[in-house]
Amino acid sequence: MKLIFPVFFLLILPLTITYSQSIQEIRSKVTECLENKDYECAEVFLKKLIKKDKKGDKLSTYYLDLGTVQRRINKNEKALKSYDKAIDLNSDTPSYFTNRASLRSQQGDVNGALKDYEIALTLDPENENAYTNRSQLFKKIGDLEKAKVDLETYLEINPESFAVASNLAILKKQEGGFHEALEDFNRLINLNPNEAILYNNRADTHMKLSNFGKAMEDIEKAIELDAENAIAYATKGEIYLKLNKSMEACFYFKTAIKKGLDPKLLGLLLTNCE
Repeated sequence: MKLIFPVFFLLILPLTITYSQSIQEIRSKVTECLENKDYECAEVFLKKLIKKDKKGDKLSTYYLDLGTVQRRINKNEKALKSYDKAIDLNSDTPSYFTNRASLRSQQGDVNGALKDYEIALTLDPENENAYTNRSQLFKKIGDLEKAKVDLETYLEINPESFAVASNLAILKKQEGGFHEALEDFNRLINLNPNEAILYNNRADTHMKLSNFGKAMEDIEKAIELDAENAIAYATKGEIYLKLNKSMEACFYFKTAIKKGLDPKLLGLLLTNCE
């Protein structure tokens, strides 16, 4: 009888080691797929990981990652179910709700998205992602006032947030508050003198105010800081168009497209370009 027990444990131990190694191998494969941006591959191995580690403490994370991967390959209905499962397993993490809110917004479920953002902010009243994304959703549905309130509310929590302050300045510009937006961009550029996007946005604001000389100075600075910024070339084209220099405008519009800008974003600006 004494000989049986050691043999029993020797049999069980290798099985346990094999099981653990198998989970680690699958995790490594998921990482490899993601590094290669092979999201279909990542989906396959995340599903295997869920089956293999169904009682593990990372199960909700696997479902969250699966949902994100499925979004990348346009399997949005399946992604929503994966996010739902992640939240069923863990309803205390704000990022789970902001991820699902983003997908719901993409699918046109505004009420569902707003509900998720509200839950995320209940869980974490200082969640920058929830405030900024909800602001974008409000802007999308035309409620600029609520969009502005969300950004201003977060800036009271964190006045140093460059991204939120920049988005607020852009929103003010879209509302027609060009002078107020200009003041914001001036302040942001003083604090962040090497951010190309700020010069682009200030250039656009100067253009709206017909300050074409200053607009050109800013857009040239934006391109100097980031020569691959397609938006900056499009903005430079717009400035030339305002100056009635259609040949130069078309050159920069075409340059923007070569740099990766979707021609649809230029719309009627391309009307007089061959």
